[in-house]
Amino acid sequence: MLVKKSKSQKIENSKDCIVWEYAYPSNLFSFATALINGRYPEEKRVTNLGCEEIYYVLSGSGTVHSEKGEFDLEDGDLYFFEKGEIYWVEGNNLKLVLVNAPKWNPEQHKIVD
Repeated sequence: MLVKKSKSQKIENSKDCIVWEYAYPSNLFSFATALINGRYPEEKRVTNLGCEEIYYVLSGSGTVHSEKGEFDLEDGDLYFFEKGEIYWVEGNNLKLVLVNAPKWNPEQHKIVD
């Protein structure tokens, strides 16, 4: 099954974060790309209550500010978020591949504190 980028759903999470969701018939995992240029979320922190998440850096740089520490990201790096990990991200034209398992949905993604 081919999913063209032109068929992906563009979601502007904030002025600093754009995500392209790729739809396909699986509930095992989801796939998206993202561009973060600034802070996401704009205030507070976020968590995924229903899935684990991987950020793979295609280009740019950034920092994950997690309850587990601060982690600098650059081309080729991968960051694994445990389910329920609380974080925020700072990006400098940070282009990412996002993989979530099981499939991500907006109801389980929460802004906290």
